[in-house]
Amino acid sequence: MGKQSKWKSESETVHSALVTYFSMISLLTLCPPFVILLWYTMTVADGSVSQTWDYLTQNGLKGFLHIWPKPTALSCKIIAIYAVYEAALQLLLPGQIVYGPISPTGHRPVYKANVTFRLTQLFGIFNPTIVYDHLGEIYSALIFGSFVFCIFLYIKGHLAPSSTDSGSSGNFIIDFYWGMDLYPRIGKYFDIKVFTNCRFGMMSWAVLALTYCIKQYEENGKVADSMLVNTTLMLVYVTKFFWWEAGYWNTMDIAHDRAGFYICWGCLVWVPSVYTSPGMYLVNHPVNLGTQLALSILVAGILCIYINYDCDRQRQEFRRTNGKGTVWGKPPSKIEASYTTTAGETKRSLLLTSGWWGLSRHFHYVPEILAAFFWTVPALFNHFLPYFYVIFLTILLFDRAKRDDDRCRSKYGKYWKLYCDKNHSRNILKNDYRQMSAYENVVGGKLKLKGKALDVAGGVKKKKKKNKRNNDQFLQVAEDEISAGGSKEEAGKDGNDEDINDVSKLSGKGKTAHYDDHLTPAERRYIEQREQLDVHRLAKISNKSHRDRIQDFNQYLANMSEHYDIPKVGPG
Repeated sequence: MGKQSKWKSESETVHSALVTYFSMISLLTLCPPFVILLWYTMTVADGSVSQTWDYLTQNGLKGFLHIWPKPTALSCKIIAIYAVYEAALQLLLPGQIVYGPISPTGHRPVYKANVTFRLTQLFGIFNPTIVYDHLGEIYSALIFGSFVFCIFLYIKGHLAPSSTDSGSSGNFIIDFYWGMDLYPRIGKYFDIKVFTNCRFGMMSWAVLALTYCIKQYEENGKVADSMLVNTTLMLVYVTKFFWWEAGYWNTMDIAHDRAGFYICWGCLVWVPSVYTSPGMYLVNHPVNLGTQLALSILVAGILCIYINYDCDRQRQEFRRTNGKGTVWGKPPSKIEASYTTTAGETKRSLLLTSGWWGLSRHFHYVPEILAAFFWTVPALFNHFLPYFYVIFLTILLFDRAKRDDDRCRSKYGKYWKLYCDKNHSRNILKNDYRQMSAYENVVGGKLKLKGKALDVAGGVKKKKKKNKRNNDQFLQVAEDEISAGGSKEEAGKDGNDEDINDVSKLSGKGKTAHYDDHLTPAERRYIEQREQLDVHRLAKISNKSHRDRIQDFNQYLANMSEHYDIPKVGPG
């Protein structure tokens, strides 16, 4: 019962129960046939969705079952050789020991970073074009085999969980879809999620990208520049992923999402089919872009991949140095957050709020979506289906941003609220503007009133020499009152305010307040100037008599043309 309640607290759903169940059942039932329809449309129906639709409307379910390829011995052999090859490399090759993040139960997984690209040896075992020729059969075998594998993970989660980060929700659909084990392993060293997500799923992306390129050469005697751009960008992206693989083990896929249908079936089937679909389309639809356009798309795509990598590298380096390094040549702006594990231990975490991570909360999703667009756009716009992956990725990342936001809000509480205040937008650039007088924020310049002009430059008028002594006197009185009765921030703060950016108490004339290190220099200067202006304003007001205030008010009305008809206020 303890495990069940703990699982529920960690896996709080973002949406309502009805939407959650509907989404799970829809994905469980619709994703497998969609993979087959995608393959059929790309390779048989000339990439035309309407042609596939016409076929299905004419032939119905019987026609759909007819186009569903049956798994063959050859397709199973290809999958088995590839899986055993990648598993052997994962287990046998030496590598650096890398530690993952601490789990909610206090468990910290250990990994071995030993990825290597040995595709030439793999292609030496069988002709890569055979993979394309039997692609439908391979996808069909993967669909059924991965379902069986997910059932194995469900049973293992009940009978032999690998760590304390395991549990059941009490619902078969949720347990099967989301998984039960967070860090499932076979034996002590074979990490299942590293195999499914990285070594099988992501490496198959590179294998199929090269396979499509070789197949087009076999069919046409040359490789179109569109296919070269597509293949190059995909290989650069996959290379970037494995270069940064140790950082991936700290992401939501590994550190939060359990091993179930969502992650494991997706990496075993969805990644090799949907993620590689633009290249699959280009095999039979070569496009000649021309050197200039092809190079422009290639450079733009590589730039997006680099920015995506630099975002992840920046955060990884920030964590490695415990926030003591530099970000864009400057000390990083950060928030020191604390949270409590399910075991009751208090842990400390640093949230980066500068560099790429100062632009928005999930800015790294923007170049990732753009990179997918740039390796798809060589197909041009004759058919819609090549762009399905870009649309799917956009929806996936926005949903992931929402899930991550809710999870971090639950984990960090008030610290996450402060982080969100500093990074307003979830996926796009935040609105970064300087605060100014309302009279300055007008199109075309400052607002000009008739009559005597008002001082709108921050509300400070030039002091007259004769008033300097009195102003200094009242300034000292105001600061003495603050010292006696507490700081202004304490006097004006709501009792429910949990902002950790509260400033320190002012002490003595001419001294500035000390602020937490997560305020930027501009924010510090702004708050200090506002405090000084408030003190001067209070001092000037306290020096005026009732008659002086009435005269000022009458003068203010006289300077505004629309108030000329208002009777003047008397001193009574």
